[in-house]
Amino acid sequence: MDYFLLKQDVRYTNVPALLKVRETIDPWKLYDLRPEDIVKPLMFHVKADAESIFIDYLAGPIPLFSDALKRLVQAYMPELPLKLTILTQIEQKIQKNYYIPFIAQLKAVHPESEWNVNQNVIRNLVLHADAIRGHKIFRVQESAAPLIVVRLDVAESILRRDFTGISLEQVRVK
Repeated sequence: MDYFLLKQDVRYTNVPALLKVRETIDPWKLYDLRPEDIVKPLMFHVKADAESIFIDYLAGPIPLFSDALKRLVQAYMPELPLKLTILTQIEQKIQKNYYIPFIAQLKAVHPESEWNVNQNVIRNLVLHADAIRGHKIFRVQESAAPLIVVRLDVAESILRRDFTGISLEQVRVK
């Protein structure tokens, strides 16, 4: 089965940027956030202007899904916990709902993966076939940054719809 990294499309440069994330979420929990850490909807102010494009997948510093992407992912994983996050830009009077997905983390990195010099960033990901068998959507546990991987059927569903700002990159599996 083929797998793909879910990425924010770099061609979209005028996208909202979250402000004061570390003041809203404990920096120690930022990359290991759990659903129980969020008891009420989060609100983030964003740096955006009237021409900013609120794309369907915002990659960082925490992954955020638009409402449309959330519905698609829930079709494949109805049990997936998601928490409402409101993005606001007061001057432009913009408010958009996004969702933080709490995707299961798997130890899935194959030894043939390539890392940077410090061994903390994966440069070329290779997935271990036995570790990911049967999983439709998951996060790579060994990565410090949130790497979300989707199976071929999920990737095809994403491509068949009119999503904005999503890029898929095929990942080798051994």
